Order: sequence, then C-alpha cells, then structure tokens
Amino acid sequence: MTTGAIFWLIVFGISGLLFFGIALVVSIRGVGDLRDLLGSSGRRRHDRTP
Repeated sequence: MTTGAIFWLIVFGISGLLFFGIALVVSIRGVGDLRDLLGSSGRRRHDRTP
C-alpha cells in the first residue's frame, strides 16, 4: 500500500470516530432533554387538575 493510501485511511478512520463520537454525545443529551420535557409536561398536567 502506498503512503498516500495509508494517510487517507488514517484520515478516514479518525473522521469516522469523530463523527460517531459526536453523534453519540448528541444522542445521549437529546434523550436526556426528551426525558426532561416529557417529565415536566406530565407534572404540569397533574398540577392543573383540581
């Protein structure tokens, strides 16, 4: 394998790891926000009932 091919494989691997790492962080934070929103709307409904 040539040096150029190895270089681009390394760049591709690092980019893939970075992409999926960011996607994982965004997914975890999104699930946390969704739980917070759903939890607060459920509590709000119970507070409004007499």
